[in-house]
Amino acid sequence: MDELITLKRRISDLRDEMHELIDKKGNLVTPEVIHVSQTLDKVLDQYYEAKMKRNRN
Repeated sequence: MDELITLKRRISDLRDEMHELIDKKGNLVTPEVIHVSQTLDKVLDQYYEAKMKRNRN
């Protein structure tokens, strides 16, 4: 499957997971929310790097 599509799906899943955790925990700074947020940041970086790489070709 196309890398960008895979990364977009992962981003969407992580966003959903983060929103669910925030709703459940009622707090933005729980360890679980922070972990998902940091993971989302890394996947977003991967997405933008892949997009830039694709645009160069």
